[in-house]
Amino acid sequence: MRIGLLASTGGMLDSFFIEIAASWRSHGHYVSFAAGSPMKAARATVIPGLSRRPDLRMIKALTGLRRWSERKDLDVVVTNSATASALVRLAGGTVPVVYFCHGLHWNDARSIGDRIWPLVERALLARTAGVISLNSDDQRWFAARFAGRPHLHLPSGVGLDLLDYPVRPLPEGPLRLCWIGEFSSRKRPHLALDIAAHLRESGVVFRLEMLGEGEFRNEIRADVGSRGLSGIVTANGAGDAAAALERSHALVHTSQWEGLPRVMLESLAMGCPSYAFDVKGVRDIPLARFAADGEAGELADRIAADWTSGRLLEPMSFDRSTLDYSHAADGIRRFLPSVSGSETASPAAEKNQHVE
Repeated sequence: MRIGLLASTGGMLDSFFIEIAASWRSHGHYVSFAAGSPMKAARATVIPGLSRRPDLRMIKALTGLRRWSERKDLDVVVTNSATASALVRLAGGTVPVVYFCHGLHWNDARSIGDRIWPLVERALLARTAGVISLNSDDQRWFAARFAGRPHLHLPSGVGLDLLDYPVRPLPEGPLRLCWIGEFSSRKRPHLALDIAAHLRESGVVFRLEMLGEGEFRNEIRADVGSRGLSGIVTANGAGDAAAALERSHALVHTSQWEGLPRVMLESLAMGCPSYAFDVKGVRDIPLARFAADGEAGELADRIAADWTSGRLLEPMSFDRSTLDYSHAADGIRRFLPSVSGSETASPAAEKNQHVE
C-alpha cells in the first residue's frame, strides 16, 4: 500500500509519526510525508501555503496537495491537524482520506468557535473515507455522525517509544511538580500559578517547574515575581520533558481540552502521577487525578492531601506496555485496507483498539 502522511507542520510529523511510519515500511508499505514546513527527522514534501492557522495562502495549498497525491501515486492519505485535514479533503481527488483526529477543535459549545467548528467538520465528513479517534468524547461524536463507516478508536493514541520514558525512581526531598506544554490560551498556564499560590498558602513546601514556550511565557515569568512565587516556580523555556518528569513527583496539567495529551501518557509511562481538570481528552488518561474544570484551589487541595497522606509516593499500578507505539502502528495498518480497498482488511487484534 502507498500511504501518504500529512500534517500542517513538519514538527507534528516528527513528534508523532516517525516510529509508526518505520513500522509500516517494515511491513513492505510505501510512506510519503507531506507538511507545510520541513521535517527534521525525515524528508517531506513541503506544501506551499499550508500552515497551522488558516489564511488566504490556503488556496495555493489545495493545488499542492493534489499534485503530491498524484505524483506519489498514493492509495490513501492519513491526515492530522485541523488545517491540513480540512484542506486535503477540500482539495478533492480520487485518493481516499482518513482523518486521524488528534482532537476535535471544540470543547463544550460555550464559545463561537465551539459552535462553528462542529458544523465545518460535519460538512467535511462527506469527503472523509475513514476516521481515527483518540478520546471518548470524539469517539461518541463520530459514532453519531459517521455510523456504519470505517472508524478506528485508539485509546492510547499514537503511543510512545517506551525506551524514551523508563519508569523513574521516586525523587527525594520536598514536593516537586512540573507543568509541560505550550504557553497558550488553551493550555492555560495561568492556572498553574493559581495552583502554586494555593499550595503555598496551605503551607506545602514545593517547587513547580514549568517547561515550554509560547506567547504567554514572558507574562507568566512576570506573574511569578508579582505573586511572590519567585524561588518556588520557574519558567525557563523549552527542555527535556522526560528529564523533567524524572525529577518530579507529579505532573500538573491545566489545558482547556485535549485530543489525548501526550505529556500525560509520558508521565503515566514513567510512573509519575498526573493532576488535571476533568475536560475532554484529559479525562481519558488512566489513573489521572481530577478536579472540576478551572477549580485551581480544588486541584491544589487534592495534591496537598495526596502529598501529606503519602499517596503521591505510592507506586502506580498500570500495564505500561499498552502505551507502546506498536499498537497504534499495527492497528492503523490493519485498518487502512478497509478504507483504500487495496487489500482484504484484517480485524484489529490488539485488545486496546476498537473498530466501529
